[in-house]
Amino acid sequence: MNKRLTKSEFLVAYMIIITLACFVGGFFFGARYMKAAIEEQQAAAAEAQKQAQEQEKMLREQKLYSEQDFIRFHYAVYAPLLELKQAHFDKMADWSRMDKQQRTDSLNQLAETAKETIKQLEKPVPLATAPLLIQSQSIFRDGVRAYLDSMEQLLSDQNSNALGPDEIASRLTLSQNSWLKGQELVYQALAAWESSYVTKQPMPKAPPMTVSIAQWKQYPFHYRTYLAAAALTHHQKWTAYNPEDLTARLDMLVSSNEWQSLGIRDVDAAIRLLTATGAVHDGDFKQLQIKLYPAVKTPELPIFR
Repeated sequence: MNKRLTKSEFLVAYMIIITLACFVGGFFFGARYMKAAIEEQQAAAAEAQKQAQEQEKMLREQKLYSEQDFIRFHYAVYAPLLELKQAHFDKMADWSRMDKQQRTDSLNQLAETAKETIKQLEKPVPLATAPLLIQSQSIFRDGVRAYLDSMEQLLSDQNSNALGPDEIASRLTLSQNSWLKGQELVYQALAAWESSYVTKQPMPKAPPMTVSIAQWKQYPFHYRTYLAAAALTHHQKWTAYNPEDLTARLDMLVSSNEWQSLGIRDVDAAIRLLTATGAVHDGDFKQLQIKLYPAVKTPELPIFR
């Protein structure tokens, strides 16, 4: 005689079948999802590679980063930013000599300068052939907005007058990081200009993780300055001086061969030494330009003149 399944056994069998069906269905659904995700990633990578190749071709044909791009960018975007930065560091340099009311007035002035800078950065600038500068403008704009937010927060803080420049700087981390990244992109664009119009040699696909002193000496000026800007980003050093000032001090150190007696093995170690000892100052590039760079070609920009 055939034994019929009890109701409980029937339910157990039914649950097993349902579980297996869900497992198999989930497996195939997951496999399908993973396949779609991988295909999407591959398509995105292929598109990025295609865009990089197109940009590299346009660079060779001198269709990107013309001198006019940099001139437009400088006067519409970079000059207002440099004015804000100078105002900030000038106020911080005088901070210890200010009384309570003067400090409050200074923060208010910096906030107003930031508002005016934002207005300038919100204006459209024709930079269709300079993608890195377009990206830089957007990042700078976000950075100045974050700076303004920090200034307004400091003004609402009853203890803001008791803070020192270093403590104020610690409240500006978000804006500083944006500034440094935007700055890095500007100098990457300048290195691309140099690659296309001066050396007519392709830039490295990516900056090296470690740069030896011998490598540094071989790189052209604007690529070295791009590496200096990238190092400031990496070390989160928002400074009164510009990347070309750091490059000039590095080149002075390297040319004097002092780096050997100091036991410096690579450029990063040299940068840490120079920044830690306060050896780099705003205007160092222009001060050393005739001595170090009598024949270096640069776009006709005030930062190099």
